[in-house]
Formats: sequence, structure tokens, C-alpha cells
Amino acid sequence: MNRHPLMFALVLVFAAAAAACTREVIKEVAVEKPVIVERQVIKEVPVERVVVVEKQVVREVPVEKVITVEKEVVREVDTSARPGESVLRMRLDTIAPQFVPHVQAGGGMAQVGGWIWSRLAQANPQTGRWDPDLAERWDLASDFSSMTFYLRKNAFWHDGEPVTSDDVAYTVRTFLAPDSSGWVLNTFHALKGARDFQQGEGNWPIPGVEVIDEHTIRLDFETVSPFFLDDLNSLAGEAPIPILPEHILGGVPDDELFEHEYFSTDLTGSGPWKLVQHVPGQILEMEAFDDFYFGRPGIDRVIMASIPSPDAARDAMQRGEIDTSIQGGFSREAEEVFLRDPRFDVWATLEQNTGGLGSFNMRRDTVNDPRLHRAWAQAIDKDALFLTFARGLGMKVWTPLAHSWYYKEEWGDLYPYDPAASRELLEEMGWDPGRTLTVTVGPSLSEEDTADRAARRQYLQEAGINIEIETVDAAISSARFYEQKDYEVTFGGGGPMLGGPGQYLGRGWITCETQPGNPSCDPWGYAEYRKPAWEELVLRGIRTTNRARATEHWRMLNEEYLLEDLPVVGSWIGAGVRVKNRRFYMPIYGDIPKPDTLGGIKVFPVHIGRDDHLSYHPEQWEIR
Repeated sequence: MNRHPLMFALVLVFAAAAAACTREVIKEVAVEKPVIVERQVIKEVPVERVVVVEKQVVREVPVEKVITVEKEVVREVDTSARPGESVLRMRLDTIAPQFVPHVQAGGGMAQVGGWIWSRLAQANPQTGRWDPDLAERWDLASDFSSMTFYLRKNAFWHDGEPVTSDDVAYTVRTFLAPDSSGWVLNTFHALKGARDFQQGEGNWPIPGVEVIDEHTIRLDFETVSPFFLDDLNSLAGEAPIPILPEHILGGVPDDELFEHEYFSTDLTGSGPWKLVQHVPGQILEMEAFDDFYFGRPGIDRVIMASIPSPDAARDAMQRGEIDTSIQGGFSREAEEVFLRDPRFDVWATLEQNTGGLGSFNMRRDTVNDPRLHRAWAQAIDKDALFLTFARGLGMKVWTPLAHSWYYKEEWGDLYPYDPAASRELLEEMGWDPGRTLTVTVGPSLSEEDTADRAARRQYLQEAGINIEIETVDAAISSARFYEQKDYEVTFGGGGPMLGGPGQYLGRGWITCETQPGNPSCDPWGYAEYRKPAWEELVLRGIRTTNRARATEHWRMLNEEYLLEDLPVVGSWIGAGVRVKNRRFYMPIYGDIPKPDTLGGIKVFPVHIGRDDHLSYHPEQWEIR
């Protein structure tokens, strides 16, 4: 009797959970020179009271045996407010020793950068568009050859100096330093003369950066670049490109910049909060900037404490010592507890990656029959997998082109689970029931990942599609996909949806020869998707800046191409669960509903990444 694929997957998950519960905590250790461990305070950091860091000091004593007990030392940060002051207390799982946007990424970098510095534009997760920030407006030339930014005249650095176009030009120069991150260099290489300067073959200023006046700057491109703003800010959810102060850093040599103390002890910016203190690995404290150009923040002080342990963070939340966790999550059990507690909001935000039930090598005609793709889609009970492995949180998709501002909900019902319909499609195309397809995948990242793959295999086999899962290490998997291009099928999706649909498709779904102005072009296997007028239509969409017309255009590309042919059989975009104290109010969310189960919590869309909401007009936040 066949075992249901989902039951088989659950057996694997439960077996892994049982194995994880066998770890011993207390053990006896016999030693020749036994020791006693003492606790010693080695550093005190003033907040309102004291942050105590513990260290173990070893002293030899004559005993015969010692019992060692594994324990976690929890550092507690007192963040009680001063009279009449509003304080927001946040948890990060770690606080870096430096914050260098040129070479760092991650949630901590994103938030420190987004709250202390300013960027030209900010991602609006509700509309999927860029809203003004330091630049109050911008113009894109009609031929897409340049962008002109108009800075706010009421923008000041935390030390009182005005923010000018020279600061923007200086920032571009620092990001063209030879040691800057590759993805940032790719963005700025779109500017005239940028590549030559970065390689030491040109002088500053480069032709692509023209300071027109104190508050106006124009960026000229080597070739047309309609998505430069997306490229410039596409990492806003991970590692924002901030505007840096030339009057502080302008005299620092390039080879000393990234190690300069400014990035650890100064951090003078033009954002809503300014640095008060930073103790690496422990705490970062900021206070409201009175002269912020959008107005003084409604929250007087923000304190970020390093709490690596999810359990310790959970306890701190329940004791009211922190209001939210912005880096580092909680266990599912803890999320359930927070959901039942009326003091807390629990919600979710979409991730960036579109998952896939199957992605077919478009160079191989034998696996590029749309009937095979549809049979594959209807052979798998995606709803059951979504509930089991994503908790039903996120957005089910059949196409990797799935930005929320143009996506239609009814598309999710196109290919319901129907093994009989799958068998009919296979029979129609003359599928050989004895044939086995090889699905090449990278290493499993978890027991749930392994169970998910096993369930997919059994679903497909029951519908008449035999597969063999070939697991290779990450490097080999990448080489097979990007270089050798000799795989048949992978379990994957369309990758991260950075920027808009034009930027996303331009990176991997059309050839670089047709878009010389796109510095992010990376011709994956998806660029082999050959349909009449496909590349022309993608390029037309890239150049469509009117939102209404763009919406209709991308919907047409989905309905007439990607949803019809299913070159990638989509699965879902996952969602990350978030928790905050209800006294912490964020207008972009409003009043978050309180459902009975985690599967019913509200999932909010994003523009660039799941941290959009934490970077969007934080000066409007309140402590109620």
C-alpha cells in the first residue's frame, strides 16, 4: 500500500525532532589538574544602570574531581526610560564591531544604516515603488541616459553641517574603491567613466557624476539605464547604500577608509537618529535627531541589545525588557505563545525568493514541452506542502514573476492538484513511463528540506513521472546550472525578486547582448527561454515607467508566456514571522489583526526585502 507523500515527509520531520531532544546538558569530567570556575566582571557599560559582561577565570585548586555544567550566561540590559522619554528597545542576535556599508550586509547593517544615515530614496512596501527620502524628487531622462536628483534643502548632518550634492558625489567615489563589494561596483559601473576610475585608469570626478549646484546632482550612464534607481537601492533591505559625510571622511585615504574609526565610534549621519554609544557585541544606543528633514522622530531613544539566544530574547520580550527582535527569530512554540498573549502583535512579511516545484533546463527540448510542465504542476499537492513546510504563510505562486503590485490572486488556482489530469497530459504527449528524469539539487539545509524533496518525488511518481534526485555540493550545483548547463531539472524557483520586474527579468531571463546598459545582467539558464518577441517584450516593459501601463504589461507577460508555458513551476514565496510589543506602533502596519492560529496571521507585501517596513518613515513610529 502506498504511503501518502506528506505522511512520509512528516515521519522524517518527527524523527529528526526526536533525535534533537537527546542532547545531555550535565556531564562528569575527570581531570588531572581540576579547576574551579569563578565569575568576574571585566567591563561595565553605562546605560541607565549597568550592562554586565561575564568572563570565566580559571584557578587551579587541589580537588579530585569536578562536575561541569553547561549553562548559558544571559546578559541583561536595563533600558528603563527617563521621565517623560519614549524608548524603543530592540534585540539583535549580534552587534558588529563596525558598520561599513561598502562591504557588509545583513539585517543589523540594514537597520543601523537605515536609521542613522539617509539614502536617496526609500522603498515603499505597500505600493512597490520608491518614495522620496534625502532626494525630494528625481528626473529620469526621456532617453534613459541620466537621472537628476534634487536634494532637500533642510537636510543636515548630525553635527549641524548641511547635506549637499558634494556628499552624494563623494559617496559614489567611495563605492568605486577597489575593495568595495562586487554588487555595488556593478551598480555604479553604469556611470560614465566609473569602471575606468575603479580600475585606476581614470581621474575623479568622472564624466558620469556632475554636481550642478549644492542640492542638484546628475548621474550620466554609459548606455541607457531605466532601472538605475532599482539597482542603486536594490539592497536597501540588506545593505543600504547610504549618503556619507564628505566633510568628515573626505581626507581619509582610500586604503584606510574601511577601517576608519568613523564606522565604529562616530557614524555621523543625516538620518532620524544619531549615535550615542556603540559597544561591539553588546549594545548600540541612538537618540532622536531634532533637525531631521521629515521632522523629529516620535521616539526619543532607540536601544539595540545583543541577545544571541532565542530563548533569552523570548524571556526578555515577556518581561517587557525589549519591544521587538529585528535580527534573530523565535521558535514556533514561542511564536504561538506571543500570539495568545494580548500584549503582542504577531505578523509576517514576505521574503525575497520565489520557490519552485521544478525548473527545467531550457536548452533541452526533451524537457521543455509545456505539457510536461503542467503535468508536473498538477502532480504535486502544493497546498499540502505549503501548509506543512511553510506553515501556510506567504504567497503561493506558479510564476517567478510575482511582485505583489501586479500579481493576481486568481493565478494561484490555475493548476490544482489533479494526478489524473497529469496522467492525461503525459499520455497526450506520448511520455515514456519507463523514463527517469534526473533532478539535480544542492545539499539539503534541514530535515524539513529533505522531507519536502521526498514528498515531491513520491507525488510525481504516483502521477507517472519517475525522478531520481541527484544531490551534489553547492559549488558543483552552481557550476552545473550556470556553467556546464547539463542538468535536466532542478527543484528551484526563479531566484530573488530584487527591484522591479524589469530588473528581475533583465538579470536572468534575456541575453546581455540586448541590454548593454544593464550592469547586473547575469545570463542564467533562464535566458534560454525562447519565445516569439520575448526579449523585445521584456525590454519594452523595462522602459515603461507609467505604473498603470507597466501593471498591464507584466500581467500580459505572465498570462501569455510564463503561466502558459511554466518554464519554472512555482511553489511559494515564504514569509518571516515577526513579533513586537503592541505599545510599539508602526503606521505602515496600522492595527495588526489578532487571529487564533499562526496560519492566520497577516502577511504584508514588500518592495525590496522583508526589512522594508523597518526602514520606511521610522520617524513616524510611536510608543503608546
